[in-house]
Amino acid sequence: MTKHNRIFFDRSVVKGALLIILSSIIFSGCASEKVCSTKPTFFPPPPDDPHIQWLTGISNSQDIGAKESQSKFSLVLTGKEKPDIIKKITKSYGIVAHKGKLYVAESSSQRVTIIDPVNGTLEYLKGLSNPKGVLLDPVNLAFDQEDNLYVADPGRKEIVVYDKYENYVTSFGRDIAKGSKIVSVAVYGDNLYALDLGTSRIRVLNPKTGEQITEFGYIEKPNQSLRAPGNFTIDAKGAIYTTNIGSNKVMKYDIDGNFVGSFGGTGDQYTTFAKPKGIAVDDAGRIYVVDAGTNVVQLFDDQFRLLTLFGWPGLETGSLSLPAGISVTRDDALMHYFQRYAVPGFKLENLIFVVNQFGSEFCIPRITVYGLGMMEGRKYVEPPPAPVKKPEPEKSGADKGEKK
Repeated sequence: MTKHNRIFFDRSVVKGALLIILSSIIFSGCASEKVCSTKPTFFPPPPDDPHIQWLTGISNSQDIGAKESQSKFSLVLTGKEKPDIIKKITKSYGIVAHKGKLYVAESSSQRVTIIDPVNGTLEYLKGLSNPKGVLLDPVNLAFDQEDNLYVADPGRKEIVVYDKYENYVTSFGRDIAKGSKIVSVAVYGDNLYALDLGTSRIRVLNPKTGEQITEFGYIEKPNQSLRAPGNFTIDAKGAIYTTNIGSNKVMKYDIDGNFVGSFGGTGDQYTTFAKPKGIAVDDAGRIYVVDAGTNVVQLFDDQFRLLTLFGWPGLETGSLSLPAGISVTRDDALMHYFQRYAVPGFKLENLIFVVNQFGSEFCIPRITVYGLGMMEGRKYVEPPPAPVKKPEPEKSGADKGEKK
């Protein structure tokens, strides 16, 4: 086992943390009376070694140093100086990091916002100015290798495509199937994968024409089938991980649609979920699952064993509020920029961006930024092997005592 997959801390600490989540929600309203803190918060808490640090939050253009001041011409014309224009991030869902920038699907404002922390800018996707490129309810987005942007918009009942210059290109998917509702997209190889909440399927499409190549995910075996899928991601090896709201599990398929395994289940304890939403997998195979029901992100290794969790309510900094989308990246420009927020000696390995749909009244930003890493000089300690719960094989009719 590599150091990336080792258990981060005693599981009793995880259980204890989750036991206080619900009570923390009740008392978190007190945070509205506080001045927002910038104190670093670590997960897991002491005495365990820190592995995730809350770094900062982004709610508006000021949080990345962006300024849009009045033009000199306007100042001469009016004789009055206007305050800087502050662009606020509204209720959002999906987020993706791409080439030094963050792309956010702002569902309530019907736009895609582009955040460039390095250059201190916050702008809106240019293609929105084209009547054909107007969005109604953007929820998730993805890029291909040519930097084309695909936006899942259930309001339009389409996937809307923009090129690398942010120009509107095309849209498709409206008539793909009766009852279809595409809520998330991902690109792997030459294909576009679309998660269909309406029919509980993953559809494989031609990214140029939108024509369907195949579909999978919905079968008669309940333990292996999608039921009300919420979000999905595809890792570097082609494994597909889907949050399945119908069973509160994470389902894993290979790139051809074959069922591989699952983990989770309904509950508010560790390794279970109340309302799983966003999901991401990093380069080391670690799986990040956003649970909007308990306001935490649970982190698992590639064997579905819990490593840690973070973001629970009631903290001075680092809490989440109805989290939805998540993006994990090692983008060089973003890593260099956000390393400044880490405490001295804490070396970042990954950046984690989580979208909060609510929480500003409790000093919770629209986008919470965490860093996964380790204090310099610390060593990993190999824990005793944890049991791995494998999915039970589906019984045949003969095993169930049924007639063929």
